[in-house]
Amino acid sequence: MEPWILKKESKCFNCSQNTTQIIEIYPNQAFVKCSNCGATRYYIIKNTYIDDENIIESEKDKKMLYENWLLEKDAECYNCGKYYTQDILITIAGMYVRCRNCGFTRSYRFSMIDTGGTK
Repeated sequence: MEPWILKKESKCFNCSQNTTQIIEIYPNQAFVKCSNCGATRYYIIKNTYIDDENIIESEKDKKMLYENWLLEKDAECYNCGKYYTQDILITIAGMYVRCRNCGFTRSYRFSMIDTGGTK
């Protein structure tokens, strides 16, 4: 299965530069990597479920140490098999990917940071 690759312009937690953050999402893990310094945040799958209450809506406005990112990707859903918008929420503590059609949600938890040897 091919990873989803997304990009977000944001301030890096490590080098403090406003630069492109590269997001790679796989079924069982995800990464957010700074294009400037290489610092990477690793997330691993926590669970999958049908979300009737929309966890992204309840989590997106919570104040954290760093800004929450809300992204979208049109892709085939792993559950319903339809090509539909997938909402993606990335926080310092976790990541959520939710199908707008069927509510299938993958929840990832933060695992570790690799600062790429700089700071």
